Amino acid sequence: MKRYYAITGSLLAILMLLLSGCTDSAPDGPKASLGSVTVNKYVAIGNSLSAGYQSNGLYESAQKYSFPNLIAGQLTAAGAGIGKFEQPIYSDPGTPDPLTGKAARYEIISLTGPVIGPKGLTAGAPTNSALARPYDNMGIPGAVIYDFLDTTNVATKALPPPQRSNPLFQLVLRSQAAFGRSVYTQAKAQHPDLVTFWLGNNDVLGFATSGGTSPAAPTDAATFAFLYGQALDSLRAGLPNAKIVVANIPDVKAIPFFNTVGPKMAAAIPAAYYLRYQKHGVTGASYDSTKLTEAGAPLVCLTASPYASLLGQPTGAWYRYVAQIKSVPLSALMGSLAAVGIDTTKPFGFDPRNPFPDALVLDAGEQQTAAAATSAFNGTIAAKVAAKGCALADMNGFFTMIKTQGGIVANGETFTADYISGGLFSLDGVHPSSKGAGIVANKFIETMNASFGMSIPFVNITSLPGIPAPLAKVMAEKSIPMIPSSAFRSLEMLWGN
Repeated sequence: MKRYYAITGSLLAILMLLLSGCTDSAPDGPKASLGSVTVNKYVAIGNSLSAGYQSNGLYESAQKYSFPNLIAGQLTAAGAGIGKFEQPIYSDPGTPDPLTGKAARYEIISLTGPVIGPKGLTAGAPTNSALARPYDNMGIPGAVIYDFLDTTNVATKALPPPQRSNPLFQLVLRSQAAFGRSVYTQAKAQHPDLVTFWLGNNDVLGFATSGGTSPAAPTDAATFAFLYGQALDSLRAGLPNAKIVVANIPDVKAIPFFNTVGPKMAAAIPAAYYLRYQKHGVTGASYDSTKLTEAGAPLVCLTASPYASLLGQPTGAWYRYVAQIKSVPLSALMGSLAAVGIDTTKPFGFDPRNPFPDALVLDAGEQQTAAAATSAFNGTIAAKVAAKGCALADMNGFFTMIKTQGGIVANGETFTADYISGGLFSLDGVHPSSKGAGIVANKFIETMNASFGMSIPFVNITSLPGIPAPLAKVMAEKSIPMIPSSAFRSLEMLWGN
């Protein structure tokens, strides 16, 4: 059963708001206001979710719908004097792919398939890097909780192993000597009255999206607790009077990245066969098997989409991709694989000697590891939020509700966690669409209104651009998208793969 999107205020105000389709409160509802709170500066701290990253890239036509930018607009409507909300804008078509140098952004190549991926366009470029102050949106794609206080030179900054440079830190933090050497110092220097803080997702998401291979484990729970404690302690000490809204970490299983390919693959497994797959840490031949329909079955990552149609074929397509990204001779890689029992002349996925790779599935043990980490992280977040007088936006419960109860209705539109056809997520299956960002913004606004006595108007979701209707219709038919394996490289680089 679908659950309707809940917002604070009286039932009459809710009904009038939805019926009016306006961003301002209805005439008979509470007047838009900040209550007794003064907001002359709003700063957002986070990762790709805050940055407005969509469909595998950071680009202006999506950044304008980042949830912090949408919140800033609604704050202004309620009387905040924040002026222009500055973001590190990257012109369309956006950031470059690390392999090709062309724009990484996913677009519709063909509705037959459908085929989704980069179009080979020349990448965009930063447009306001000369801004003479820190950005208001300090969401850095790829950031983990460690990065909040880290003062490493952004020109050489890299994510956890393997050490790969992430230029998006330099895009956001820029001149550390002038503005501050860390996210914290640049945020504090702006003296914000209001802060949204959403970090920690990547501390488990990188493990999950890589099928538990790179990194091989989420951030250790004790390490996370220490780092998160340092982060909120510092933020509260540096901004003792600021209103701080903290979001917790959604369950990775609630996003379409893990729920799209598996069901279609299950239908393609012949009755007499099982999918042979590698469990966590297995690099060679494997006798583990699944029909992908039983309780506790592995979840198949969206990164498996290029290989789903190859089941039963004698192929080493996955290993050719591995050789490419690792810059090693294919012959050398195949020699090492043969030593551990891999034989790509055998039917892919149906023979133990050519199993479905560990990196493309989240097996039952890995799901438990991710769930335990998320639970521990959220326990830490809840405790620190209470201790530091912050407000908590329960994104874990919110996205779990959307997944388990069949979706939500916002401004008369239905949204689910289904890939593309659900409308909530962008083409990469991880980051919200523009409408999804509006729904996230409204969850933050709901929390602010309830916690701080505000009456900030909600974002009108119908005013935001959606997934192209023809593509949504194709995906409603449960097709497996055809996405080139190389197209995932930008996402993999965000999490250090």
